[in-house]
Order: sequence, then structure tokens, then C-alpha cells
Amino acid sequence: MSEPLAAHPGPVTVLATPDGTVTACSDGAARLFGRAAPAAVGARLADLLGRACAEPLAAALKQAAAGRPWRGALPLDGGALEVSCDPMAAGSGRTLVALTVAPPWADGLELLNEAGRRIGSTLDLHRTAAEIVGVTVPRFADAGAIYVLEALLADGRPAPSAAGPGASSAVVRRLAVAFAEDDPSSWTREFPVNEVIVYPPGTPYARCVASGRMVEFGSDAIPDTILHRTPETAAGLLDHVSLLAVPLVARGRVLGFAVFSRKRGRMPFAPADTALAAELASRAATCVDNACLYRREHRTVAALQAGLKPGRVAAPAGLEIAHRYVPAGGDVGGDWYDVVPLPDGRVAVVIGDSVGHGVTAAAAMGQLRIAAHTLARGGLPPAQVLARLDAIAQGLDAAQFATCLCLVCDPVTMRCELACAGHPPPLLALPGGTARHFAVPHGLPLGVSDPAHPAEYEQVSGTIPAGATLAFYTDGLVESRMRNVDEGIARLASALVASQSASLDATADGVLTLLADQQGHDDIALLLVRATGPGAG
Repeated sequence: MSEPLAAHPGPVTVLATPDGTVTACSDGAARLFGRAAPAAVGARLADLLGRACAEPLAAALKQAAAGRPWRGALPLDGGALEVSCDPMAAGSGRTLVALTVAPPWADGLELLNEAGRRIGSTLDLHRTAAEIVGVTVPRFADAGAIYVLEALLADGRPAPSAAGPGASSAVVRRLAVAFAEDDPSSWTREFPVNEVIVYPPGTPYARCVASGRMVEFGSDAIPDTILHRTPETAAGLLDHVSLLAVPLVARGRVLGFAVFSRKRGRMPFAPADTALAAELASRAATCVDNACLYRREHRTVAALQAGLKPGRVAAPAGLEIAHRYVPAGGDVGGDWYDVVPLPDGRVAVVIGDSVGHGVTAAAAMGQLRIAAHTLARGGLPPAQVLARLDAIAQGLDAAQFATCLCLVCDPVTMRCELACAGHPPPLLALPGGTARHFAVPHGLPLGVSDPAHPAEYEQVSGTIPAGATLAFYTDGLVESRMRNVDEGIARLASALVASQSASLDATADGVLTLLADQQGHDDIALLLVRATGPGAG
């Protein structure tokens, strides 16, 4: 079984003497006999295939040696093998028998094709594990489960390489399990998903992890800890008499293992089955590795983004501020916002969106947010803040750019200065129940220009009327596959008017509720500013 399953999808041909001694065989013999073709030469067919077929095999060889081809099934331990025996002249008056075996793994090729279609449809680790057992149970096995090393899940560090047969216990987490029974509820209760298990050294599972090799065993080798823990199902568990622990190996590292088992009454795992299991595990390991890498990156990015977002926004006298951030269901994006109190009593509001997802977008977001905070705190007007940010963005990743909007407001007069770098325009919801665009000049996104031709940003002035609400947002709230930005902004304006409340936090919650269909596809940032001071307007 040293060769991958897909390497020899065709039938296996073996040349043998009339007494059953192998004289030559095709490369696929490794899949039939569990040993390489050269090692099979000289061995007896009955020894390779099992003593159960000795008598009918001898009769088939004798008939073929007499010049009469034979077709039929040879009995094996727990199953049968479809073969044909044909006479062949070997010179010097000798006759050999060409025994051709129809590939018992033909269905396995279809299983591999199905696995290629179904496994890895997402980068969600639990779903990937469920897809693996969903493909294999009950078609290939009566039960299946996927276990991943707990160290890989707990701290995100790459799993260590196989450490040899003397390694210690295997600490793993069960990510998916499936049983072929009509009512598997009792089994799933006994073997819950996300349970962390410690398998002692010497158990088949620990040996599989330590060696990075498949371990085939019977019910007598099932760890006592499992049997003692599940007294109600122990008898049923012991009925699984043929089991495989197959390592999940990717990039030279053991990530965990898959367990497949067959019950009494079903043919035990044969060499062709173990080759199929190895190929399935190899493909599954790649998908599990991708999911683990994504999970690790997502956690890193989420932690980075959470650490950079303002946890608490202090509103100066005369202003009420509410803010919301809704992360996407998948990749973390680069949405950011900040409210910066200025020494002269004014306040700067900055909101931006680093294009893209993942570490690159989060890192760009972090650098731009810190730079914007520093520049605004230094008293620079909005247009100059954006010009400096544009120069900084040009030094980031070549494919990275961002949109940004910067506003400086005096809470006493509600007079505002603002500039825009490709960001969606703010909306102004008036007390009378209408909403309109708050005038803002258009400008290039940050990082699009080059040092020889720096972007120039126009700055305009405006006033927030008393009781009005100014809404800043990112494109995740207004853009989707179902509608363009203009349509989305119109929906946001309607939601803003419909959600107007004495409480600005209630208004923010109402907007997100009315636009709930926008959530989950992209990060959403929403920041509302309302004039409340006596000098407003």
C-alpha cells in the first residue's frame, strides 16, 4: 500500500504458475496485496489473498492451465473478489495463468471524486470536518470522526512534526462525528463534538499521531477509557471490529487523525480500503490545514482590529455620539473610526475603510487610524489630515488603499469643516423627518496617487442644525450584490429617519435592525453625531 489510490485506477493483472506461484504482476499489486509488486513475485496467491480462497483458486488455476478461461468470484475473509483466469503460452511448452482482478476500489474512485467536490467548500474548520465524515459514512465506513490536536486550536501554533513511536499522550479535540445507525442520537451524546480527549501512549490514536502513520486495529484495542465512559453503548462500540486511525498530515506536520470503523457483518478494511483511507485523509488534511490557517489568521486580525478600535467614545458638551461596529461573518475587514477631542474644545471625527480583508487590511487600518488620530490631535485641518494620510498610505502595501472622511466640529456653534477621500458622504437627518446628504467634496482615496502627483483635498464648511443627526458609515452598510451604493444610501436615509429617537443609541440600533440584510457580508461601521447644546445652530 505504498502508492496512492489514484495512481493505478485500472485492474490488476498477475501472472502465476498453475500451482499459484506469482511470476510477475502489475504495479497495482500493491493495492491488492498490501506489498509492492517485486515483493509479491515468488509468493503464493493463496497466501496473498487469504486461505479462504485457497481451494476455489486452485480449481480456477487448474481450469485455466488446461486452456479453459475461468470467470467468477473468489471468497475472501468477509467478502469476495471478482477475478478472471486466462491461459497464456510462456514458451518451451509452459503455460502460465493470467489472473485479472477487477478493481475493488472502483467505487473508491467515485468516492474520491465526491470528496473533491464536497470537502473544503468553506474555510470553517468544523464544517470542513463534518464534510469529511459526511462523505465517508456510511458509504466507506459505519462510523467516522475527525480529531485535531488541541494545541493547534488553543493557541494557533503549528502542530509539531511526528515525534516517533516513543511520543507522549495525544491531546485532541473531536470536531465531527458520524454514525451509520438509523438513530445515532445516543452515539452523538456519548461522543459530542468539541470534546477534548487525552489518549494515553500506546493507544492506537496516540501511536498514529506520534508516528504519522496509519494504525489498523480491532475492537480489542479500543481504549478502556472509552468503554468505561460509555457503559450503555459499550456493546455496540465493541461491535465495530475493524478500525483505522489515519493521520491528517499537511506540510510535513501531523494535524490530528481521522477514525473510520466497520461493524461485524461488513467486510473488514482490506488493503485497497486502507489505500483509499490514506488518500482521503491526505486530501482532507489539506482542507483542515487551510481551515486552521484561516482560523489562526482570523483570530489574529480580529484581535488586532479589536485592540485598535476605540472602546469608549467621550462626547464633548453639546454633542451626543453613538457608534456601532458589526464585523462580517467571514474575513475581518479594515473599517475604522475615531473621535478625537482637540485642545481648543473642538472635536475631530474620522472614519475610514481600508480596502480588502485579512491581515493586510487590518494592519493598514491600524496604521492609518493611529496616524489620523495623531494628525487631528495636532490641530491640522481636515484637508491636511487627508493629504498626510495619503502620503502614508502610499508607503503601505502596493495593492492597499483606503477611503476616509475627516470632520472637525465646534460643539458651541456646531460649525464643521470636513474633507473626503473617496468615502461615502455623510447623511443629515433633520428633526422634521427628512434626511439629505451633508455637502462634502469628492477626493481620491488614500494611496491612489503617487509622490510625483500628490492628491489635493478640498475642504468645505457646514453647520449641524439643532436636534439633527449626522450619520457617518462605511460601505458595508449601503453596498451589496443586490444593490448599488446610491440605492443603499437611499435605504440608509430612510432607515435613519424611521429610527429617529430621543436616544441616539436607540437610533443606531434601529438603523442596524432595519438594514439587517446588509450584515454578515462586509464589516459595518456606523457613527452618529447629534447636536444637543444650547448654542447649536
